[in-house]
Amino acid sequence: MKTVDKHQSSKGPIYAVVDLETTGTSLTSGSRVIQIGCVLVQNQKVINQFESKVNPGMAIPQAVQQLTGIHNRDLKQAPYFDEIAPTIYALLTETTFVAHNVNFDFAFINMELERAGYPTLEIPAIDTVTLSQILMPTAESFRLRDLTKYLAIEHDNPHSAISDADATATLLIDLMKRLDQLPTPTLKRLQNMNLKLPLDTALMFDRALVQRQKQNYRLPDDLYMSGELVLHKVRPVQVENALKRRPYPHTKRQKLAFFGDQFQYWPIQAKLMNSIYNQFSHSDTPRQLVVEAGTGTGKTLGYLVPLSYLTYPHDQIIVSTATNVLQQQIQAITIPQLNALLPFKMTAVIVKGNQHYIHLGRFARSLSMTDDAPNVQLLKARILVWLLTTTTGDLDELNLNAMNSPFFAQIRHGGLRTLTPDEPYYRDDFLVRRQRALQFANIIITNHAYLVAHADELTNDDQQAYLVVDEAQHLSQSVMQQSRTTISFQRVATDINQLHNLVSHRDEHNLTSVFKNLPLGVYNVELLYDDLDQVSQAVTNLEEALMDLLPPSQSSTAQIEQPIDNQAFQKVINFDLPQMIELEQALASVQLHFTSLQRLFNGRRDSWLMIDRYLMSQFNSYYQSLIEFDQQLHEMSKTVQDQPAAAVFWLSVNQGNETSTMKLSGGLLEQNHFLSHHVYPYFSAMIFTGATLFTSHKSSYLYQHLDLVADQVRIKRFGSPFDFQQQTHLYIAKDALEPEQTSQYVDYLAQTIAEITIANPCQTMILFNSLVTIEQVYSRLRNTGLFDQRDILAQGITGNRDKILKQFATGTDSVLLGAASFWEGIDLPEDQLQLLIITRLPFDSPDQVMVKAQHEHLKAQGQSPFYQADLPRMIMRMRQGIGRILRTEDDYGITIVLDPRLINRRYGKSVLNMLPENLPVDQVATNQLANLVKKFLKNHR
Repeated sequence: MKTVDKHQSSKGPIYAVVDLETTGTSLTSGSRVIQIGCVLVQNQKVINQFESKVNPGMAIPQAVQQLTGIHNRDLKQAPYFDEIAPTIYALLTETTFVAHNVNFDFAFINMELERAGYPTLEIPAIDTVTLSQILMPTAESFRLRDLTKYLAIEHDNPHSAISDADATATLLIDLMKRLDQLPTPTLKRLQNMNLKLPLDTALMFDRALVQRQKQNYRLPDDLYMSGELVLHKVRPVQVENALKRRPYPHTKRQKLAFFGDQFQYWPIQAKLMNSIYNQFSHSDTPRQLVVEAGTGTGKTLGYLVPLSYLTYPHDQIIVSTATNVLQQQIQAITIPQLNALLPFKMTAVIVKGNQHYIHLGRFARSLSMTDDAPNVQLLKARILVWLLTTTTGDLDELNLNAMNSPFFAQIRHGGLRTLTPDEPYYRDDFLVRRQRALQFANIIITNHAYLVAHADELTNDDQQAYLVVDEAQHLSQSVMQQSRTTISFQRVATDINQLHNLVSHRDEHNLTSVFKNLPLGVYNVELLYDDLDQVSQAVTNLEEALMDLLPPSQSSTAQIEQPIDNQAFQKVINFDLPQMIELEQALASVQLHFTSLQRLFNGRRDSWLMIDRYLMSQFNSYYQSLIEFDQQLHEMSKTVQDQPAAAVFWLSVNQGNETSTMKLSGGLLEQNHFLSHHVYPYFSAMIFTGATLFTSHKSSYLYQHLDLVADQVRIKRFGSPFDFQQQTHLYIAKDALEPEQTSQYVDYLAQTIAEITIANPCQTMILFNSLVTIEQVYSRLRNTGLFDQRDILAQGITGNRDKILKQFATGTDSVLLGAASFWEGIDLPEDQLQLLIITRLPFDSPDQVMVKAQHEHLKAQGQSPFYQADLPRMIMRMRQGIGRILRTEDDYGITIVLDPRLINRRYGKSVLNMLPENLPVDQVATNQLANLVKKFLKNHR
């Protein structure tokens, strides 16, 4: 290793980027270092590096050997840490220590140095995980291997200390460059927040600001200052002058010219395009078209191209998707592809619910509070940096799993109606910007939930609107979800407590101190506190009345989920009776006295500190939550009065704690022609599309759930272009156990999964019907050799859906155990998924309250719950689950079903009939599965 002069301060500090591989993660149970990598960085350049394996004087656990590739034999000739301690100590002294998870590496290296007789290092220590979270706020994951992929950093040997250290050094250099690009006002704001980051990580902002003060800095042209925030400029919408219709490319020759060298010509996609164009270019054809287009048909471009020719330049396309993720994919991927093809430009705007967007004024006021919890400080820092790049203000861009944090309740947007033109950030407001953009948009990309609630706002009388419902099988579900409401009484109690604290709290700045010099203010604050006491008592009374609706035999049970009688519920929630009148009066008094305070406050605008404005904003935010609670009660009351036979309500209570956690839930069991009455009339033509719309060769289930009239609809079906004979295979275990929740069944699943996955190292997803079964199988798999070989990701155990899906998508030979949402809406192309195991046919659990209620509702109408609801839903979910295995023309993969009902029950044939015609299907013994998978994968690799 080269000698480095660490006293050349003119060249800037030296950063020692360190990564350790160890025998374990515990500092107290004897874990030791087995490899160290160190890369020195100065002036954003690598100046030297050091690496060494280390003999730990103990055996390396098997799991660590599997993870790192370092075996006991590799360390026999390696030096002990005591032997290299002098070099390590000299190397790190007078540097700034850097690591990806610095709390682990810095503590571990100091522990090893102390063992060797050296003092602990008294040097600054920086964490690149936290820096990445702040400076790359929209990254999907902050694991080192994910960040290196995100930044295209070479990282060939993860969990090799020198490879990880080298990758982290490159990451550090990238982060330092991002720091250099931060605007000075943003840097100052970050410094003034006194961020509580791991060890000395906040020092990086201090150093950057010192360097900035030596420069003559000016804001880049794409940024501007508004109040205390630096924001990204929005380009004005360019409206084309040549507004005329262009001829649609009908023929194959025209389409080949249309696609050019940019895109491949697909015959199925061409047929899809022509069928849509022909359907709506004639006035005498049905205005509703159902299109089932298999995976790989290029469905999204398939409908956007013909509709663009039909609507440009004066009319609009409204695309509704099932999820926010699909909205983003259309905007980020498909719209650029569309504009690369078309001879004219289509502008697109995403529209979501107000709660997805940041309220700039509320966020700016929140910055006055500097004593937040560290996690809230980190969120604020990330948002400050995110505002430098976002042009939408869509909080989903942050890819956060913490959207339920109370902080987000404070900064979420409440809608245009909550704004006034004289607000400080009105002209910069993202919903105001969106409203302007909508005036010129050719394509509006929304989601089913928003469509159902706001169909009338998506169209206008001056334009024809063509509606595309993508993933249409979920539209009816969105109607039902809109009618369903859940009230958490624990959250209501928390909101009331927060309001109490904001009014008067001994240890904090509060409304009592804000208005202490205004007699009228003092008077209203005192009344406000009493009002909140009355609201709290009224809510408690309502909660007790609801508890009385539970059967006596269940009222003491720790965990309750019980339907309640609609007639009895109607009496409890009747707003003409004293109990509900008391709640209404208490809430009205809160509104009256807080409104008086707002008038006082607004009449003295220049008298208040930023923290005073923040307190008023916080109170209003929590008060709005109480108003939402009251509105939910009114909606439930109206539903149970107007449609008692078509509604169900239930209580969920966990009484294991001292405080009750009651939740009141309910809604409609059927849509009652909501779509045909409240959505479809606003559109001149409609397309309903998806890869798995049909559950049988008849269409009655589809018509019923999409609220369509058979003779007013045309149906088109386009198969997938994939070669199923060559790319995939479906095996059904004919001797599998019936899926009953018994110990024997779970043992069978765990043993079979272990045998198949241990013999076949590849990306494997295992689909379950319940989280309980996942937990049972996971615990048994821990006793197999699978855990020594592979990353095991289990929903509800190792992380939530989003977290483990991100890890799986970037993993190697990982095994994912998932339920519910993993059956659909997941795109894992190429080598991201090669083996799919379905443990059980995906019927709804008959124990769910909603399922029970739907069964009773159908029986009352003289219908079969199994054939009218359970079987169609299962078939659709099964088609979607099997559809995960092939996503592109180059994919290959195998599906295994461990449920014999697919072949020994009469309805199994109905399921198999709806799978792709040329999908190879075989019934085999369980003990053959591992070898069949191995043979298939060998032939395709």
